[in-house]
Amino acid sequence: MSPYFKSISVVFLTGLLLVRTLVVPLILMDFQLRQDYIAKYVCENRNRPELHCDGKCYLAKKLKAARDSEEKEASQQLLSQLLEMPAQLMPTLIHFQPVHFSLKQVKACFAYTCFFPSSLPKGIFRPPQLG
Repeated sequence: MSPYFKSISVVFLTGLLLVRTLVVPLILMDFQLRQDYIAKYVCENRNRPELHCDGKCYLAKKLKAARDSEEKEASQQLLSQLLEMPAQLMPTLIHFQPVHFSLKQVKACFAYTCFFPSSLPKGIFRPPQLG
């Protein structure tokens, strides 16, 4: 696969993710930009100005539709994951192979032996002599 195709596909998929996450802000922005038009021509309550709807019914319908489609998509995704899960959990065979250890002779001179009195040189440490 060419690097050009990879970069185009990355940009495209990133754009799809951005559009999907920005659905509600885009609906709100669309409502704010076209609120006068929506209130005059699209609003269900345009013939009853005493309700002061001003297109908010249209906005509520759009937000509800976006939320419903998102919930439907999430439930379908969960269902597909549950149905596909047994296929992914194929029995895994684990093979244990014995590990061969070789025994080596270890010297008794470790770094921590200097902390024991028996390992100290005997000629240096003796009680002081009076006299």
